[in-house]
Amino acid sequence: MEVMPINKNKLAYILLFSFIAVFVLIVLKGLLTPQPGDENIYYYTGKLISDGKVPYGDFLFVHPPLHGYLTALVYGLFGFNIFILKSVPLISILISAFLIFKIAKEKFGSSEAVISSLLFLFSYSIMFNSVFSFGIEIATLFIIAGAYLLLNKNTFFSAGIFFGLAGITRLLSLVPIAVILAAALLPDKRKFLRLSSGFIIIFLLVNGIFTLFFGSDYLIPVYKFHLLKSLEGRENFKEYTEVLKLNWVLFLSASLFIFIKQKKPIAALASASIVYLIFLMTLKKIFGFYFIIIFPFLAIIGGYSIINFFRSLNLKKRWKRFISVILLLIFIWNFSSDVLFLEKVGFTGFERGKELIDFVNSNSNMEHMLFGDDSVVPLLALSTNKRIALDFVDTNSEVFLSGIKNLNKVLNDLKGKDVLFVIRSRQGISYFKEVRQFLNENCELLSVFYDKREGNYIVYRCR
Repeated sequence: MEVMPINKNKLAYILLFSFIAVFVLIVLKGLLTPQPGDENIYYYTGKLISDGKVPYGDFLFVHPPLHGYLTALVYGLFGFNIFILKSVPLISILISAFLIFKIAKEKFGSSEAVISSLLFLFSYSIMFNSVFSFGIEIATLFIIAGAYLLLNKNTFFSAGIFFGLAGITRLLSLVPIAVILAAALLPDKRKFLRLSSGFIIIFLLVNGIFTLFFGSDYLIPVYKFHLLKSLEGRENFKEYTEVLKLNWVLFLSASLFIFIKQKKPIAALASASIVYLIFLMTLKKIFGFYFIIIFPFLAIIGGYSIINFFRSLNLKKRWKRFISVILLLIFIWNFSSDVLFLEKVGFTGFERGKELIDFVNSNSNMEHMLFGDDSVVPLLALSTNKRIALDFVDTNSEVFLSGIKNLNKVLNDLKGKDVLFVIRSRQGISYFKEVRQFLNENCELLSVFYDKREGNYIVYRCR
């Protein structure tokens, strides 16, 4: 019986959905595992909003509002369900991968689409951060959706709307958006006006509403705070180079762009990526997830560059096949080591989490509140159904170092309240001598929990 050959177009989609299935299996452990980190701030922020409180007015929130309100929507529907809350960034990543595939396939071809989606999904930072709700994944989805509408559909106004949504999700997205807007201005001012008007309607409308109602309580934490904490001219070389090393396949693939003759089809994406990478160098402190904003662009550039570079090689077919096999083996080796690390380290969860939750439950009553380290206290509060004192969720040291909140006033407002105060020995709010003095004078030490990865968690009772 004659076997019908698989259509190349169908094969590309089969490969894409195979990649997605493998990806979900890899990150499933992280999806089920609560961990200390900034995402817990956003989960508790979602709880506050779903309870009827308003960011900037009732409590401090140092980001544009959309991520907080989307989290509140999920929290309002499902409560504190760690699997569902972590599914939001995962779904954002998977939709982004599909749009990357569509952009590359419709603009270039099936081979470019398959490689682009492969580079994106199986980059270390994407696999790791896909189950941490930092808001950057949602902003990335909005940017790549805007890019798809702009590059593939020529619907400039709709693309601008999605860029506006990215801008009110995470401020970092404004850098590549600005480059894309500038690129649209040069060849055609009418298209630029349609693109920019869609962006402005969303971005200015939302910012205008919150500025009108909250004034400096909105502008200072969302805009001034990020300028105060970021623009100090120092580079975090260690984190920067670490991200490059962890995702070297993606960055190396994208760098082949230099050797491609036909650069015009991806010139805008390359420009946005380069400007963004330079911009990150100006920041005092960077985190690995900052880079995710441009990973879709780098993946498309990489997929396009690999195929075109390979086609330009003046080699016989057998040599090209040999090189392809070698490159595939290198990719599999790197991918396997990343997955093994995620399984053994990256997704191991919170070593002392259950013990801390049990301790809080057994050493408090309904009137007790929690306060302290921003990476773990929101998680403990949600897990034990406790309030955070003063609704002060984000106790990041930069909040006080930048001056947007007065630490002594916050500590003074805590006096007289029944609070379990949790700090970490290695970082966080315990950095300040005022905090250590407050704990020594007003609180009693209850227990210390040693965590191999996070250091000591120290619990005090303050009355």
